[in-house]
Amino acid sequence: MAELPPRLAPFHELLAAQKVIFRELFRMTMPHWIHLDLSMGQLRTLAVVASRQAVNVSMLAETLEVSKPTASTLVDQLVQRGLVERAEDAEDRRRTMVALSQAGSDMMAQMRQYGPPERMAQWLESMDPDDLAALKRGLQALAAIVERDAAQPAHTAP
Repeated sequence: MAELPPRLAPFHELLAAQKVIFRELFRMTMPHWIHLDLSMGQLRTLAVVASRQAVNVSMLAETLEVSKPTASTLVDQLVQRGLVERAEDAEDRRRTMVALSQAGSDMMAQMRQYGPPERMAQWLESMDPDDLAALKRGLQALAAIVERDAAQPAHTAP
């Protein structure tokens, strides 16, 4: 594993374990990813739209760090594929909002599945009950911190 910044050194073993788990989860989802017929720009656009309820093209362009015409073209391509929909902004009829279509939502849910849920259940069932309880408490505590951080007004996505 690469050298960690000093402040992360205490978490080396935790991060190494996380890497093993995520690598296997990624390997299990690879068949889904390699069969996507989307460009990198389309996939990035889809990811941004999926991370919000709806987004206007200007905000999408800013987030993707592309021009507004480029963002609009990417949206048009995804509309043609049935993965996103354009709708008039209820608050400002001059703006167009972009949101996932049902097909886009279904596809993103499948991509986030991280492999068969049964496999994760097998891993968890194999754990010692005390370890499983400790993992549950730790993940719930971390999730609460992440949710609290994400709800902060100053929070911005990378």
